[in-house]
Parts: sequence; C-alpha cells; structure tokens
Amino acid sequence: MTDLVTSTRPSRRAVLAGTAATVFIGSRAADIRWRLGLSQPVDSPNFIRLKEMTDRVRAETNGRLDISMHGGGVLGSDTKMLGMLQSGEIEMYNAGNVLGPIVPVTEMPGLPFTFKSPAEVFKALDGDLGDYIRAELLAKGIYAFRWGGDNGFHHLTTSTKPIRTVEDLAGMTMRTPVQEMTVDFFAALGAVPKKFPLSQLYQVLKDKVCDAQTDPLFLIVLMKLYEVQTYLSLTNHWWSGFTFTANAAAWKSLPDDLKTVVERNVRISALAQREDVARATAAAIGILESKGMVVNQCDVSGFKKPLGAFYAKWKGIYGAKAWALLEAHVGKLV
Repeated sequence: MTDLVTSTRPSRRAVLAGTAATVFIGSRAADIRWRLGLSQPVDSPNFIRLKEMTDRVRAETNGRLDISMHGGGVLGSDTKMLGMLQSGEIEMYNAGNVLGPIVPVTEMPGLPFTFKSPAEVFKALDGDLGDYIRAELLAKGIYAFRWGGDNGFHHLTTSTKPIRTVEDLAGMTMRTPVQEMTVDFFAALGAVPKKFPLSQLYQVLKDKVCDAQTDPLFLIVLMKLYEVQTYLSLTNHWWSGFTFTANAAAWKSLPDDLKTVVERNVRISALAQREDVARATAAAIGILESKGMVVNQCDVSGFKKPLGAFYAKWKGIYGAKAWALLEAHVGKLV
C-alpha cells in the first residue's frame, strides 16, 4: 500500500507487532477488553487508521479500554464477523457491503448512478440519511458510528475485452459482492453475475471462474488484480464504503466518559481514512497503467436506460421514507 498512501503512519511490521502484543499502560492491565474485527488487509487504510484509533483510545483512557485488532479476515468472513458482532462474541466490526440482509437501507448509498462524488455521499451519510440508516441498525442490535470510511467509486476490470458500452457486458460472467442489489443491477445490464466474497476475488479471477469484476481503483491496486485482469474500464457506476459498528448492548454498557473518547477517535480515524483513499484513488490509474493494464473510458449512457424498473423495485424494498431522504440529496430517480 506504500505506492498509494503517503501519510505519516507506522510501518506494517510495527502495526503487526502492536496487534500481536498485549499492551499495558504503566503497570496496569485494561479494565475492559474489546475485540475489533475487519476483513481488510493489514496494509489497508482501514486497518492502519483503526489501529491508530485503538492505540489512542488505550492511551487516553490510561488503559481502561483495550481494543485488540483482528484484521485481514483472521476471524472469518464478513458474514461470520457480522454474526459474531450480533451475538456479542466481538464488540466492534468494520462493515463493508454486508449489512443489507439485516437492514436493507444500508445499501442505498451504493445504488448505481445516484451520488457523483464522495463529498456528496458523506454529506448524506454524516447527516439525515445516515441518521435514518443508523436508527434502523440500532433496532437490530447494531450501534453504527456516525463517521464511516470511504472505499471509492467502482469501475470494471475484465480479462477478455474492454467494456466500452453496455452491449459489451452481454453474457459476461461478473463477480459481484454478495448483496442482491448488486446482482440485480448487473443482471439488468445483460451480464451473468456470480456472488463471491472479497476474500475469494483474486482466486476466482485467476481461475477464470469470472471474466470481470467491480471494485474501486485503489482496491484494484491493493489486491493486485492487474495480475489476473487486463482491462480497466472507467464507469464510476456506484459508491461503496464502510460502516464502523459496535454491539449495541456492549456500547450501552460502556461508561459515558469512555464513549466520548471512542467517538472522538473514531471520527479522527474515519476522516484520515477518507483522505488516504482520496490520495490512493488519484494515484491508482497511473499505477495500474504501469503494471500493464489497458485503461479506457466507458460510455455509461446505455447503463442507465434499463434502470427505471430497477429503481422502482428497490424503492419498494427500501421504503418510501428512506427513498425520499435519498432523493433529497441526489434528485428524482423514479
């Protein structure tokens, strides 16, 4: 990740060493020990900034709260970690696009061709649309922090041919995230979607199980997808990000002064992570071209034509109130 993020931060070796160690402040052990799970690699902006957050919390609380980091999916898949969060087996989890089966409206910021920039997304998520989503999550026992992370806007990579128009997607096998909304989108465009978790992405592309996939630019670099994909077609078709969460019961039981420290430091880390991703995204195309990927700008006008019925379907799933909050930010969709 050193190609992508040029911010002041500990080395990967230092991060891993800090993760493995049992940390004490002075001579006392922590009063409260929590576990934080995430699937993102240990050299990703998510892991690095959250590790900084946990270190600050430990220091500022004089060791009263010790949050241990478990990154790179060492606790299992995202679906498994989400279940662990709900059961209280872990107290914190950095969630990607896996909350939809529990709370469908969490998928709304990723609807295709709605938001145009990360700034637009975070204006909604740090505000009223995010408040609605967070309330829905809380009703399911999940406390969502106001400040989430960025993953960037998605583009398409393929191993067989560039995607220049929507017609090029016809019959193409497409690895998609696991949520049904993403599957429905690519099916509407004529592709053949296949669901695989992120942990299997590189292998299914290497094994030619799928011809193509969808991901943000910096993640294509981070996961070295240029080794198994030839073409990068710029589509900017949807945004994805991260929701930083805690088990609601555990959060409720935390003393108020510790909550204040955690909230403040989650915000600091989230804003820094967003800046990391912005810098990484700006550098990514140049890096990918240097690795041999062929880059083209896709004409996405044809992508939008079949979306009337798609939006109408998902409006019914997400509900009129949530849809109105979304359209207040992005304009009329249906």
